[in-house]
Amino acid sequence: MDISNWSISEFAAWWGAVVATLALIWNIVVALRSGARIHVRASSNMQIIPGGPATRDKTFISVTAVNRGTAPTTITHFCGFYTDSLWNLIRGKRQQFIVTSSRDLGKDVPYVLAPGEEWFSLAEQHDLQQKAGNGYLYIGVIHNQKKRPVYARVRFHA
Repeated sequence: MDISNWSISEFAAWWGAVVATLALIWNIVVALRSGARIHVRASSNMQIIPGGPATRDKTFISVTAVNRGTAPTTITHFCGFYTDSLWNLIRGKRQQFIVTSSRDLGKDVPYVLAPGEEWFSLAEQHDLQQKAGNGYLYIGVIHNQKKRPVYARVRFHA
């Protein structure tokens, strides 16, 4: 293919084809990244200061969900799972649970989460840590824009 003999219209046709292909790729990327994109963080060993009588000697798992997308979504459930080994984690053998927390410990569910907004809540750590043992504990949220929950791993530090 010798481009030295091309006419202006051939250059223009190739230029148009390249630009159209790049525009198509960009539109696919934008479409895939549109909508709600939830990111979850979890931190263990949190305490409420100053603590009231009900929370004074308790530790909590703090969970934050951020909508990094372009559309609002509704967080419908605060949930998680634990498993006793990596093998069971890979095989999908998990013990799932739903977290119920009071308004004193965070925002209620259901909760409409706008783009750029954060939702947070606390879960009591003691029972979850005992159930997970030396295994794996994941905690997160379910929202109405995705079929699967969005989880973050909880790591316990001494």
